[in-house]
Amino acid sequence: MKKTIAIFGGSQELTYRKIGEKNGVNVIFHSGKSRNGGNKKEFRTVIKKADCVVVLLGAVGHVSMDVVKDVAKKLGKTVIYHDGRGATGAIKSCLEFLKSDSTAA
Repeated sequence: MKKTIAIFGGSQELTYRKIGEKNGVNVIFHSGKSRNGGNKKEFRTVIKKADCVVVLLGAVGHVSMDVVKDVAKKLGKTVIYHDGRGATGAIKSCLEFLKSDSTAA
């Protein structure tokens, strides 16, 4: 079964999805932008579906980042903080985590 990565931040949704497909994973994207600093319900919906969550540090505000971190923690999901906006690096970071997580299990 294909793993799913949630990416928060940036604006290159199509690029993220294409790189995800090349690497055999589904990508769910959220820009991280929301009114009043973070829509917990919307973020929860995305995070629930993901095997791994990536936050692009250069592309998400602090309040949204805190909401993602809080929701992911409550759902028992790992958050990987990726420095920058690059889709390839963000997806590879998650793939490495998923690979190491599956060998530990």
